[in-house]
This record gives sequence, structure tokens and C-alpha cells, in this order.
Amino acid sequence: MKRVLLIVAVALLIPGLLAAQPMAQMGIFFEGGYKTTYTPTPFVPFQAQLFIIQSEYYVTAVEYQVLRPDANFVITGVTYPANFAAELGDPMSGHSITFWPPMTGYPNGYDLLATYNCLTLVDCAQMPDYPLEIGPHPDSGELRGTYSPDNDFFPIIGLTSYLCPEVVGAENQSWGAIKSMFR
Repeated sequence: MKRVLLIVAVALLIPGLLAAQPMAQMGIFFEGGYKTTYTPTPFVPFQAQLFIIQSEYYVTAVEYQVLRPDANFVITGVTYPANFAAELGDPMSGHSITFWPPMTGYPNGYDLLATYNCLTLVDCAQMPDYPLEIGPHPDSGELRGTYSPDNDFFPIIGLTSYLCPEVVGAENQSWGAIKSMFR
């Protein structure tokens, strides 16, 4: 009886462990690739980086689209890493990028896929908490990549970054008032 219970427990545990594996994520980052928010000045060029965060695949291609609420954010140019092979489309209307040799995520678990040269056309007061979301490619309806050796597909989770984050103000308080909150 104990052996049957052990076999059932293991049989139920293994699918749960397999489902718990982290999925690849892709997002836009600012200031050297470590921030997901940025406060731009209108008509002053700045750079944003497209990264894939993963540790499981040898990535040979990705397909995606940058979703934005309106035309106040524009990408004026795109540069690619040294292992870039080919691209089709553009980030705002559907973009596919291929790489060879593949992206491995070694040693940090992430890879730079592209660097965007960007501009905003209005100031932050007119575009507070402006989302830049990585979404599915409009032709396939998928946000996905391919991996070596057979170029099989794998799903990607799109991340959202923000331009012009709204700052939440803080009130000045005395130390006594702060200590009284914890009584």
C-alpha cells in the first residue's frame, strides 16, 4: 500500500515540476538594460534595449511587436548584436529577427536582441505611465521564438515597460509621527 501511494505521489509530482519551469520573457529596458522605466525629454534621442530573459534555449529567432497606445513614441532606428543574421518588418508593425550562432543566455540568463534609437514627440505631462508592451506578431498572432537544433517553436512572455512613470509624492513627517504609526 505504501508503495502504491509513493508511486501515485511521484506520478502527480513530476508533471507539476515540469510545469513550474520558467518561461522565456522578452522586454524593453532602458539605461544600459537594467531599468523598465524611463523619463524622456521630447525630441531628444535615447536608446532602449530589447532583451530576452531565458536559460533553457539556444535561441535562433524571435517574432514580436511593440505595442503602444498612440504615436507619441517612435523608433527611428534599430541596431543588432554581432550574431544577427536577418530581420523582417519593424518593431511597431511586426518584427522577426534571426541569429546565428544562437543566443544562449550564457552566463547571465539574458541576451540583447536589438537596440532601438527612440524619440518621444510630447512631454511627459501628456503621456503619463506610457506603456511599451511586447506583444504577439500580427501575422502569426504569436509571441514566440525558435531554438536550435531543429528551429522548434517555444512561447515567450511579453513584458511591459513604461515611459514617463508617475511619481507618487511623499509628505514630510517628523520622526515622532513615523514612530507612532508602529504602536
